[in-house]
Amino acid sequence: MNEQITTMRRPRVVAHRGANDVAPENTLAAVRAAVMIGVDAVEVDVQSTRDGVPVVLHDATLARTTDIARRFPHRADDPVSTFTYAEIRQLDAGSWRGDTFAGEPVPTLEQVLDALRATGVGLLLEIKHPETQPDLVPAVADVLSCFSPGVAVTVQSFDAASLRTFGRLLPEVPRGLLVHHAPRQPVLEAWASAVNPWYGTVSSSYVRRAQLAGLETYVWTANARAAILRAADAGVEGIITDRPQRALDLLRSTSRKTSVR
Repeated sequence: MNEQITTMRRPRVVAHRGANDVAPENTLAAVRAAVMIGVDAVEVDVQSTRDGVPVVLHDATLARTTDIARRFPHRADDPVSTFTYAEIRQLDAGSWRGDTFAGEPVPTLEQVLDALRATGVGLLLEIKHPETQPDLVPAVADVLSCFSPGVAVTVQSFDAASLRTFGRLLPEVPRGLLVHHAPRQPVLEAWASAVNPWYGTVSSSYVRRAQLAGLETYVWTANARAAILRAADAGVEGIITDRPQRALDLLRSTSRKTSVR
């Protein structure tokens, strides 16, 4: 699965929560915008409703990115997992980014997969808050087993136990462990297919050690020009970014300059 060890190829560009710099994060609008930009993959976050529907949201509550305070004022700070899907589908997840996105719903994982199918754009799916949502991992596995054909999916999480559980359910789906610092011994994480650290802790020597252990490296979340170029110079396989157009432009420009030489 891993490519030959080299720092010459262009890293894959992964749009963090979709193209969230031009559309509301973790919505179908952001996913479609990322596809239009030409990214290699889209990263979104998944949680479970009270009735077991995997929905795409980052925060533990709905307060920041929906109109929950207007729809359910007494429950604005309640966890996502306390709401049914019927309740969540009533919410507006777009107006906070402007009138253009008014009425944008909170999407389900199934809807995101449908939006990506046949586009050639992959999905990096982060399992959020599995420690408080015991049914989340099996629910995600069920949806992926039914609806992911045609989409290259990798599942990631900061929670190693949830990734191991997911691996027992769908061993054929690649898994990436999110970490805050690049581990000194990446071979210790060889049960996964990727170790995904914060971009500021990654060096070319670490990437080479990870590759020798059979692991890919996707860094998060590199937004500044210097950070994107530093990650590319280190030889990472992927760059998760809030500025996907910037990353694509920089990497294409760098690739052209290298080829001219």
